[in-house]
Amino acid sequence: METKTKIVLLLNLIFVALLLSWPVMTAPRFKITLDGETVPLGGELRFEVSFPSPPSSVRVDVIDLERNITIESRNLRPSKMISAVIPIEEGRYRIGHYSLRVAANMGGPVQEEAYFNVFGGAPLNVTLKAERENLSAFINVTGEKQYVRVSDRIFANVTIGGRPLERAKLIALSIGPNSTITSVTYTNASGEAVLDWSANVTGNTTYVVIVQAVKPGHSIASGEVRIRVKVEKGG
Repeated sequence: METKTKIVLLLNLIFVALLLSWPVMTAPRFKITLDGETVPLGGELRFEVSFPSPPSSVRVDVIDLERNITIESRNLRPSKMISAVIPIEEGRYRIGHYSLRVAANMGGPVQEEAYFNVFGGAPLNVTLKAERENLSAFINVTGEKQYVRVSDRIFANVTIGGRPLERAKLIALSIGPNSTITSVTYTNASGEAVLDWSANVTGNTTYVVIVQAVKPGHSIASGEVRIRVKVEKGG
């Protein structure tokens, strides 16, 4: 047999061997099963990892694929079948694409990945209450000032699924002449915030205060409250 023919035959045998062994070489060393491939912000990622035999160690990393950063890492108790839950916490996670990377020692380091998405969380709810919805003021028509300054406080409460929401951003606007309000503030751990309102009034006026609650990953919630000012004039 000519040398050239032998080389061609040898290459064909190598190619066939690679084709037969490729599925074995590329088959997962272990299996990751996600309870769902999408998780709401504030929800939980549930997953299982099954091994052909118990590994000596298991570590899980969650990677934000868009920012290429590791959000958290944890070691799991080695077992042939592992079930775990990772809370998708507000502030730590954001809407986007993530990788659940599992690294195990099975006589040597092996690694597999599964992918999931985090989407928008539950809607926000904002409630507002004025400290005083009806104000009275007096203007001395013989005085130098033909207006009077009045003030009030607006109490805001933001919840999500009935639970207080901390660090929700509140954007406020006062509709009415010569009025101002705390334009931006944030809720505390109880989901509460106080906004200071004031106005220079010259006559009977009804003001409308609109407040929007904003939190990344959630739809915007809006609320409004009215402040009625009754002005008495005299000399």
